[in-house]
Amino acid sequence: MDFIISLNFFYAKQFLLAFFTTLLVVTSSTWYILNSKSLNKFLDIPNQRSLHVKPIPRLGGLAVMNSIIFSTILYCTELLFLLPFLLVLIALSFFDDLIGIKPLIRLAIHFLTALIFLFTLDLHISYIFFIILLFYLVWVLNLYNFMDGSDGLASGMSIIGFSCYAILSIILGDISFAIFNIIIIASCIGFLFFNFPPAKIFMGDTGSIPLGFLCGALGVIGWYKTLWPLWFPLVIFSPFILDSGVTLVKRVLKKESLLKAHRSHYYQRAILVGYSHKQVALFSYGLMICVGIIGILAAVINTQEIIIIMIILLFSSFVLMMRFVDIMWAKHLLKKNK
Repeated sequence: MDFIISLNFFYAKQFLLAFFTTLLVVTSSTWYILNSKSLNKFLDIPNQRSLHVKPIPRLGGLAVMNSIIFSTILYCTELLFLLPFLLVLIALSFFDDLIGIKPLIRLAIHFLTALIFLFTLDLHISYIFFIILLFYLVWVLNLYNFMDGSDGLASGMSIIGFSCYAILSIILGDISFAIFNIIIIASCIGFLFFNFPPAKIFMGDTGSIPLGFLCGALGVIGWYKTLWPLWFPLVIFSPFILDSGVTLVKRVLKKESLLKAHRSHYYQRAILVGYSHKQVALFSYGLMICVGIIGILAAVINTQEIIIIMIILLFSSFVLMMRFVDIMWAKHLLKKNK
């Protein structure tokens, strides 16, 4: 009993140290970027895709990733093998902001990064399943970038999504994996202080692309470690996945260029019809908390009946919400064209 108590105290201390170290590093790093004459020059200039009207600093992702890397080295050596992948994606995104990199080259590096990551896990699966996982990782890696277009959206929903990873890891006894997720959560909490509407700084590609990779990679690692079934990450991040997925399908059907900037995502249209960044962010947080609770309960109970009920419930809810936004958007266009 004494051993268990001391063990729990050790892990509680590790949780707290990892959390507050990360929070301190991300907060100080973000403040430094905002006040740096050189880094503050990298601005997100409003374009056709933008929902903001004035230039905003866009290198906040460097602060997020800096804190994650720093705390991982200190508190989570088991997952140090992920850091080279993060560094590649951070460097790629930074140079893309600096000099511009062709989309096909970016995509090729994304595929190569995801491919090498999957090989490091030594998965014993079929070639077809391996290819599915590869495309899934690249898709999730990029959809975070697609969804990082509204104040506080990506950072806030990351806190909730990675919290679900951490909670289930704790329930199933993988404390080291939980600590890594705690580090990501703390980095996003610290950044959200500066990114919550109205945002003083954006995450940019240097944060959204590596964070998207972590979302997909940790989902696969958790499945590989038998912490959860493969559907669990899909459910937890379903608001991101469905918004970007349905938007992509609709644009393909309309024969629109997939490389062209747009404002077709549901969260973007909700803001364009009159809802504020704060309203969209808070609604999205509430939605993801509900999805997370349902996902965790379904994973813990893990019966076929519960999983089927969960899928039906989530699918019906998302269809209704998307239909509501579509109706509002149609009315908005009608008023605009009068």
